[in-house]
Order: sequence, then structure tokens, then C-alpha cells
Amino acid sequence: MSIFNRHTALPIACIAFIATSTGCTTRSQVFEGYSNDQLWTAMVATAKAPQYEDWKIVENDVAANDSTRRIEVYRLIKRTVVTPYAPARPEEAEWRFEIVLALDEDLQQPMVDFTARQVTVPAHVWKEADAYFAQMRTRLTPPAAAAVTKTP
Repeated sequence: MSIFNRHTALPIACIAFIATSTGCTTRSQVFEGYSNDQLWTAMVATAKAPQYEDWKIVENDVAANDSTRRIEVYRLIKRTVVTPYAPARPEEAEWRFEIVLALDEDLQQPMVDFTARQVTVPAHVWKEADAYFAQMRTRLTPPAAAAVTKTP
């Protein structure tokens, strides 16, 4: 007798779909024109001093490994959501990220991989990653190739 039959196939397929669609999510961004040292400095600074418009940072543990160019982040953030005709609602989010400085093989340019090390909705990870990359870019000066020189 097989454990797979018409009664168990659907629940197993649903569990497999959920597990594969909501697992660890990675978002990458290439940073052309920047050196690895410039990027690493911006990566660590951004991880250690995140900025949120509508969340309060309760805990932000950052472990940066200079030799492997890998950052592990544990972050706890909270906020109170107030909407009309509803009581105030406290919200809390817990994040575990791995951020790695890598090389884009096709472009031969430095790339930063941002991975959520938890089961969560991929779109939420993308939003966090995009905010991280935007904050990194504000810490970086324009790359040498893109610098505009003024002529007298």
C-alpha cells in the first residue's frame, strides 16, 4: 500500500507549493563603477544604521565578516498603526538577513546579494532589499566614470 493516493496527493502538493514559494528570498543589485572596498564600507554602514520612516528599531544586531564580505543582520522593528474608525494596532516585524558582496559573472562587476533567512512573503523581502540598496547608494559617492567634470 502506497502512502500516496488521491486523498494525500493534494495536501502534499499544497505543502510543497507553499514551502517552495515562501522560503528564503534573494534580491541582487549590481554596483558598476565602485570598488569592493567602497561597497563593503557602505554595506556595513547601512546595516548598522538603517533608516525607517514609519518603524521604530528595537533591536539591530549586525555581524560583519571582513574576510568573507558577508553580513548577518537580526532586526526587530515595531510601530503602531492608526487608521480612522479603528483602534490603534501595534505591529512588530522580525528580520534575519544575509548580505553578501559578490561578483556578477556576466558583467564582471561587484554585486550585492540580499537574502532573507526566514520564511516570509517575497514581496516584503524585495521592499526591504530595495530600501537597503537605496540607503547604500546615498552613502556612496558617484562612481568615477559617472562623475561630471566642469570646464571653465
